[in-house]
Amino acid sequence: MSHIQALLIKTAMSGIVLLIVLTGIYNYPAGATIGLAVLIVILSYIVGDLAILKATNNTIATLSDLVLATLVIWIVGPFFQGAMIPFSVALISAIIISAGEWVFHRFFVRTIEDGRVKTES
Repeated sequence: MSHIQALLIKTAMSGIVLLIVLTGIYNYPAGATIGLAVLIVILSYIVGDLAILKATNNTIATLSDLVLATLVIWIVGPFFQGAMIPFSVALISAIIISAGEWVFHRFFVRTIEDGRVKTES
């Protein structure tokens, strides 16, 4: 898996979750929701996947993704959405995203090592 593929997978995963929760259930605008998803993906990829996951383990990286996604949705989300996002909504969204991150990290570790894409033999 290349870094581009990893980013596309994470974007699809986070985007779908946020579109269902924020737009589908809570009626926040879809365009702003996609922008928020992209921001979360970029930050969590750099911090969670390339730094924390490499230095620690899947549990710690997933928990860091949970905290990061919750805070970004709750604190930065209103700038994208134009309205406050309740902490409970941010936490629910982040928990669902983190469940996907747990699985994603397992594949990520197998295919990307030391910042380089593993080659298949």
